[in-house]
Amino acid sequence: MKRITLFILTLLVLYPAVAEKRYISDELWINLRSGPGNDYKILKILKSGTHLQFIESDEETKFSKVITDKGLEGWVPTRFIQDEPIAFEKLILTQRELDKTKADLTELQNKFNETKKVLAETKRTAGDLSQDKSEQEKELEYIKKVSANAINLDKKNQELLEQGEQLKITVDTLRAENERLQNSKDVNYILVGGGLILLGLFLGWLLPKLSGRRSDTWA
Repeated sequence: MKRITLFILTLLVLYPAVAEKRYISDELWINLRSGPGNDYKILKILKSGTHLQFIESDEETKFSKVITDKGLEGWVPTRFIQDEPIAFEKLILTQRELDKTKADLTELQNKFNETKKVLAETKRTAGDLSQDKSEQEKELEYIKKVSANAINLDKKNQELLEQGEQLKITVDTLRAENERLQNSKDVNYILVGGGLILLGLFLGWLLPKLSGRRSDTWA
């Protein structure tokens, strides 16, 4: 009993190593015949998955009339045709869709990376613009200060000009007054000189008279 049990266990252990999987091929070859029956002439051998255009079917013979994509018309057994693509063709279509999805994903990833680059560049540009704005604000503040100083200087300049005009008016007034006084002094000098001259003439006329009278008196 123990030997039988050991033998069975040995078979169970060795079975997975000995057995190999096999699959039934989904490839099928059918004959395209000139008429609805196996006794008609074979026009072409069609592989499974071949695209056919259905025309009509014969319920009695179980054959269907079709046209190949090359335009060849004939009959095939109805049981071998179906409305949907075979599994292999579906696999091909699925693989194509998968490849397209991968390509779209790659394109989206590239666009995403490009968008990230653009966003980073935009942030950098925004930082530069912010720095430029800060510098411009500083320059504007400096210009405002300079402008304020210029306005104050202009105001002071205007005040100095007004003061200069007042001083000029004052100087002109003093100069005119000085000239007036100078003219008045010259007139006084003239009057005094004229008076002295008249006085001298009067004395020159009077003194001889007085001298003559004294001589007569003494005589």
